[in-house]
Amino acid sequence: MRRLLILLLAACLALPGQAQEKFTRGFAGKNKIFIPKGSFGGGISASWRKFNLGDSEGYTVLSKYIGDLQGGYRTIGVSPSFEYFWANNVSVVARFEYSWLGVDLNNASLHLSDDLGLDITGQHYKRQAYSLAAGVRYYVPFMGSRIFGWFVEGTLNGGFTQSMLYETEDDMKHGTYNTNWKLALRMDPGICFFVHENFDFEVSVGLLDLTWKIMKQTENQVKTSSGNSLGTGLQIDLLAIRFGAHFYIW
Repeated sequence: MRRLLILLLAACLALPGQAQEKFTRGFAGKNKIFIPKGSFGGGISASWRKFNLGDSEGYTVLSKYIGDLQGGYRTIGVSPSFEYFWANNVSVVARFEYSWLGVDLNNASLHLSDDLGLDITGQHYKRQAYSLAAGVRYYVPFMGSRIFGWFVEGTLNGGFTQSMLYETEDDMKHGTYNTNWKLALRMDPGICFFVHENFDFEVSVGLLDLTWKIMKQTENQVKTSSGNSLGTGLQIDLLAIRFGAHFYIW
C-alpha cells in the first residue's frame, strides 16, 4: 500500500513537467512568410467571349415564345496589375481594368399568344468601362505552406462607363446614351497557389462594397436626365469573380 501511494505521488509531481509543451493543431505552421518584404509583383488577366444567337448556327433558344432569333454577343476584358510588398505578406496594389461589351439583336419574334405577337429588329447595346483601383492586400499561408495561401484585398476604385442602347430604322439610329461615374470601397477575399517559384494563379470574389454613382442619360440627343445613388452590399458576388496570374521578383 505504501509503495502504491509513493508511485501515485511521483506521477502527480511529474505531470507539470510533461505538460509544458504547447498544444497546437498545426495551423500556425513553420513558415509564416508567404511572400517576403521588398518583393515586386505584376500580372494580367484577360478575357474574350463571342456567342452567336440563331436557329441556323450558334446557340438556339428552345422556346415556343421566341423564334427567328438572329444576333450576337461579344465581350473583351483586360486588367493589368502591380504589387509592391512593403512588409512580409503585405503589399500595396494598383490595378487598371478595361472592358467592352456588344450585343446585337438583329431579329427576334415574340409569340405570347395566338393573337399577340411582337417582332423586334435592329436592337443594339454597346458598353465600354474603365476603372482604376489602389489598395492593400494581406496574404496568409495555408497551414504554413509556401505554395497555397489566401488573401484579403481592400481597394478604393474609381470608374467611368459609357453605354448606348439604340435601334436602327431607315438607316437612322434612335436610342439612349448613358455615362456613369462611380467611386467604390471594396473588400475581396481570394486564394492563390504557386505553380513555379515566381509564378502563381489566383481567384478572388467580391464580398463587400460601398459604391457612389453619378449617372447622366441623353435620349435621342435631345432629352437629358441625371441622378446619383449610394449603396452598399455584403454578399458573395458571383459576377465579380476574377481569375488572374502573377509573376513575382524576390
